[in-house]
Amino acid sequence: MDAYLASRELRDADHFFLNINFEVLNGCRFQCRGCHVQKGAQTPLGPGEAASFLRLMRSFRESLYLPFIAFVGPTDFLVAENTEALFRDDAFVEILRTFRRVSLQTTYLDVRKADAIASLLAERLHGIELEINLVVDPARIMDDAYLAALEANKRDFLARLGRDDVRSFGIMNVYDYDQTKIPHLLRDYDFMHRRVGHLFETTIDYNFSAGRDPDLTNEDFLKLSDRIKNLFNQSILSDEKAQYLRFSFGKLTDSLVERQYNYRGGKLYYSPLLYERFVSFRPEFEVPLAGEDAREIEAFEARVQLEQYARATEKDECESCPFLASCVDRGILFLMDSFGTRRCLVAKNALFAVNSMGSLPVPQP
Repeated sequence: MDAYLASRELRDADHFFLNINFEVLNGCRFQCRGCHVQKGAQTPLGPGEAASFLRLMRSFRESLYLPFIAFVGPTDFLVAENTEALFRDDAFVEILRTFRRVSLQTTYLDVRKADAIASLLAERLHGIELEINLVVDPARIMDDAYLAALEANKRDFLARLGRDDVRSFGIMNVYDYDQTKIPHLLRDYDFMHRRVGHLFETTIDYNFSAGRDPDLTNEDFLKLSDRIKNLFNQSILSDEKAQYLRFSFGKLTDSLVERQYNYRGGKLYYSPLLYERFVSFRPEFEVPLAGEDAREIEAFEARVQLEQYARATEKDECESCPFLASCVDRGILFLMDSFGTRRCLVAKNALFAVNSMGSLPVPQP
């Protein structure tokens, strides 16, 4: 599995790997807890917009970026109302084919369009790596019928697709798990992984979908980040657990070779890495683009990095923390400023565990 991740396979690369999250899918009949996607707010890329984006991609390649993953979202691709239209759109498919891999996500709860979509993906994405990520409701991990349905529908769809090289990652939305009937179980990462790990190749990724909410308060953001920070800190405190864990904030080299941006309505947005990539369309996240030139994006990133270092002294722990450079690289201090906190957002004990395998014990707070 490690070789499937750019940061593992290519961590000694002399260029960046570029991921773009395309916000283009509309429509979803589900009301998943913790989901803040605006289900009808996306607009497809028009002919002029697609041509402009291809010019930007050429500029990226000239600036030593290699297109790696194109995420196509934000809704369930098996139920979105425009999935088929998008994958029949030659201009959009031309953009996707500049990437090494296309990533989709689904709940596998409604597979009525499975035949048509599987046939279309097989035709239009041949020769490109494909991953289909599974969104799991944390509150239903004790529901055997629910888990069995996910497993059966996934197996059936992949059979229709006719590919045996499709990978999958497990996704759980972050919300107030204390409002569920099993809050004590949802604090136990090990237990959750044992319940659902058979549904995908790696372990659970935590999606801060609340970042999409333009009205997300500082207090609510901090509660959500504390929830996952505490979960990792309390669970990942051994070599054994650190070894099987895959969370993107884990190895400090992860962000050194990858860059990701969110693309919506002709605009590009900065995407910090808080365990998983953070999606927000607040004004401060927008990357100013006057043309189709990657140097503008590099200038934005350089400014954000310098501002984070300059403001590290204002934070409770950042200035003397051994993870400061990694947090700056991932935009963590940018997030702290955006949501008005001086307090550390990340699971430092888990970070020590993942990066000190074979030399534990882990420092305790």
